[in-house]
Amino acid sequence: VARFLTSSSQLECLVVTPHDPNIQKPIIDMSDVPKLSSSSLPIFALVGRNDYVVGLPLDSNQKRILDAYDPNVYHLVSPDSLGYSAQRYARKTGKCIVCSYHTQLDRYVRFYATKHGFLDKFKPRILIQKLFSDFYAGCDVVAVPNHAIADKLVAKMNIPREKIGFFPRGVNTTNYNPNRRNQTWRASVGCHSNDNVVVLWAARLVKEKGAHLFADSLAHFFKTASKQIADRIRIVVVGDGPERVSMVTALPKSHTTFLLHLSGLNLWTAYASSDIYFFPSHTEAFPNTLLEAQASGLAVLAPAYSVNRDLVPKNAGYLVDEHAGPIDFARGLLDLIQNEEQRKQIAKEAIKVARARTWTAAFSSLTECYDRCLKLNKEKASPERIKKGPYSNTSSPRIMNISTKANRAHLSLRRRSS
Repeated sequence: VARFLTSSSQLECLVVTPHDPNIQKPIIDMSDVPKLSSSSLPIFALVGRNDYVVGLPLDSNQKRILDAYDPNVYHLVSPDSLGYSAQRYARKTGKCIVCSYHTQLDRYVRFYATKHGFLDKFKPRILIQKLFSDFYAGCDVVAVPNHAIADKLVAKMNIPREKIGFFPRGVNTTNYNPNRRNQTWRASVGCHSNDNVVVLWAARLVKEKGAHLFADSLAHFFKTASKQIADRIRIVVVGDGPERVSMVTALPKSHTTFLLHLSGLNLWTAYASSDIYFFPSHTEAFPNTLLEAQASGLAVLAPAYSVNRDLVPKNAGYLVDEHAGPIDFARGLLDLIQNEEQRKQIAKEAIKVARARTWTAAFSSLTECYDRCLKLNKEKASPERIKKGPYSNTSSPRIMNISTKANRAHLSLRRRSS
């Protein structure tokens, strides 16, 4: 988002993000984007997640920098202490606020709060939904990735429907493309026959992504499938995280390759050279990896919960019951492995779906959210402010982006001066 905004001749952007002392070098180089770092607190370490930090509230020095920057729009992406403080400061200084929804954190609870355990006594899922409700209610526009999330915010968090805007996601179909299929890569992961089928995972290896369900489903598959079928399968796991050790233990070593984190051409090749993308997560607000798999021509196997139903139309994927377990997924895998023609038809439809989801369209929808926000602010402003405000000829928007994760930031946006 920041790169898109800074590439515009009409917009300027300042990113405010927590500083994570554990990250020496970010995976994505953002050195070309103006950035303001805040202090952070590794609160999620309490549940064993050192990869998340919470941004601390804006301090007086940071507020002075923001005053000098004078943004037109605050784009907030995390309902943490930094996000809340930025929201309050935006209100105090008369700025409009767009909040984008990225993570179904309330769905993470069951993976970290044992039922009837100490944390469960505090009803964390309800507390998180209340936190989210308060935060998003304080935004002028709430940018959601799809209709499923919009319905959830309206029904479960009481966000007024009129506040909802859309920021869908896109995929670069030049990068994620079936033409990148590579036989040398396939041979490197043990495919030495045209009958081999590569089942791919490409995500962080964490509980909430369904890492255990992925491993348990494949373990059941190898336990119940005939040797002739099982021998055809190769499992490729792209990504790293705290569940890697348990996945290494659970998956058959002779059939599995762990590639850790990949990016760029290596990642695109891994997608295109696979056959099935198995992603059993129930927690995504928008599963970007699923879209990347579709663009790469893979048959997607996933649970039919609301977000996936929104993203995977009929015949463009293989969705099993929302509450499917290892047995159900193992059956789905067997069906896809045995039916090559079905896989090809799914892949064909999936490519069509992915090609319709462009980043150009996604960013166009996001800028509509900014425009709505500015219009609302203009309507609330005094005649004096309207005369000098963001729609005047002498000012153009500045967007300010402020997040829980060190690689996810809040934005501040303004129009470039003419």
